[in-house]
Amino acid sequence: MKTDFLIKCYPNLEKELLQEIENYSLLKTFTSKEYIVKQGQNIRYLPVIYNGCVKVFCNEDSIDFLLYFIESGESCIYSFAHIHDTKPAEFSAITELDSELLLLPIDKVMLWIKKFPSLNSIILNNYKKHYNDLLNTTKQIICYNLEDRLIEYLKTKSKLKESNLLNLSHQNIAKDLGTSREVISRLMKKLSVKEIVKQEGRKIKVL
Repeated sequence: MKTDFLIKCYPNLEKELLQEIENYSLLKTFTSKEYIVKQGQNIRYLPVIYNGCVKVFCNEDSIDFLLYFIESGESCIYSFAHIHDTKPAEFSAITELDSELLLLPIDKVMLWIKKFPSLNSIILNNYKKHYNDLLNTTKQIICYNLEDRLIEYLKTKSKLKESNLLNLSHQNIAKDLGTSREVISRLMKKLSVKEIVKQEGRKIKVL
């Protein structure tokens, strides 16, 4: 059943709600680096991660800004904001790995929120978590230098992929952190000297 993982993540969900989700949701597979939603598109579904990982970011003046990552059992704070708002999305979401997402139709979610208290609790808990993620991102931009942000970024990537060997290009890192490849390459050399990371071919080993 599509809702089995929801029962494990959220045991307080009402049986009637689970049956509604089973009837109206769509379990869809996305390959790595596939867009779930692009900035400027209308949001039709509230995505919940069945397995895998999703990166949420926005683009301003042709520069991408990483906002946060979504893991199994979680949904997206920005998608919540569009439950009662028909404006186009102000963010993009793309899979980091091959992922499966449970897609809940927005019109149904609007009805379920009114009918099932447990869903409101889940939304508020997810909202709180990603709100804290956004605060942390903002704090890093304002208070941390780029080297510290890079270290935190690599630690997060390593945790999400459950490996200290990352298949990451300097260009991709630069894109996520809103800087240039040359700057990241210089910082990576510095971190290598400090024995924080090690470049192994095209992969980065977090030490």
